[in-house]
Formats: sequence, structure tokens, C-alpha cells
Amino acid sequence: MRTLHYCSALFASLAALPAAAALIVDTGAGANGQPWSFETAQYFAGEFSVESRQVIQSVEGYYSNIESPSGSVTIRLHRDGGNIPGGILFSRSHALPGASALDWYGVFGLDWMIDPGTYWVSFEPDGGIKGIHPGKAPNPMNEYAQHSGGGWLDWGENYFDYLDVGVRIDATPPAGLPTPGSLALLGAGLAVLAVARRTPVDADDGSAPYNASGHPRPGAR
Repeated sequence: MRTLHYCSALFASLAALPAAAALIVDTGAGANGQPWSFETAQYFAGEFSVESRQVIQSVEGYYSNIESPSGSVTIRLHRDGGNIPGGILFSRSHALPGASALDWYGVFGLDWMIDPGTYWVSFEPDGGIKGIHPGKAPNPMNEYAQHSGGGWLDWGENYFDYLDVGVRIDATPPAGLPTPGSLALLGAGLAVLAVARRTPVDADDGSAPYNASGHPRPGAR
């Protein structure tokens, strides 16, 4: 019974642990010497895959707005459309002031849940933005796509992989799913309980004034 109580307490403490956020996509920053134009007439998307259900918390791109007018960038999560982004699943915009230097910009606090599979993320600037979205990120995504002339250019698998623009996506497992850290803690706790159960208890040889139940023995003084 005592072991069951300890197990219940251990599982309850694990359930209270917050899910740890992690970057499921982290290409690193694009190289400043590879400046692809970033404006309404031309923008980009990247493909990524996940092996388990995830809740996306933030999406960032590495780009700039080198002109004076301010504008906004709409970041969208798409289904897989083959060589290009498919249908839109989620969308959120953020402001990008004029003369914004090359840096990471994005949307946060998203709570976008996705199942295992392949997805695309795109970055669409509005008409006020004239910037760059540089390529040659050190850890590129699975595949890239370009939007020009009013649509996504489907020119074959991996055709636009030379773009290599910078993207970061932060996500957590859904609430209730164990993380690697919580599983390790659970294993350690169960190991301690196993050792405790194997620890021998001193036998009652009758010499003590109280029995195992804590009551005085007959004739004990």
C-alpha cells in the first residue's frame, strides 16, 4: 500500500511538470552576403517534418525591412502540397517597422497543434516592406519554395533548395504527453522504489518491549 502511495505521488508530480519548449526547426541565420529580395513580389517558404504531435509556440524568420515605410509580415503554416505549400492551417501577422535591420522576427504565443507529418511555413510581406531574406543558412530545411508572379512556383522537387533562408520554429508536446526529462525522472523514481522494497526489515525476535504493531508485550516493563 505504501508503494502504491509513493507511485501515485510520483505520477502526480510528473503531471504537474510543464512541457519543455524546444526548437523543432533551427536553420541558423542566413548569410548577409546572399540577399534574396523580400517583398510582395517575391517571398519564400520552407518544408519541415515532425514525428510526433507538437504544439507550435513561435515561428521566426531571419529578414529585414530596409526601406522607411513600416509594414507587416504574415506567417502561415501550410499542409504539404508536394513541391510547394498546400492549404493554410494557421496564420498570424506581425508588424515590421521601417528601417528594421536584419534579425529574427516572428510571431509568438501561437498554440498551433500539428500531428505527425510534413508541413510548410511561409513568410509573406505586405506592400510596405522592401527587405532581404538572406540564404545560406547553415542547417537548411528539407525543401524550399518561392512565391512570384501571383503564385507558388512548382518547378520540381528541390528546385529552390538553393534559397536556404533562415527559419526557427519552437514547439512543445501537448499537455499530458511525457517529455524525455519527465520519463527519465519517472525511471529514477521507480528505481528508488524498487530498492526500497528489497530492503530487509529487522525481524521481531520477541525481545523488544513492544510488538510490531506498537503495542506493549505481555509482561513487558
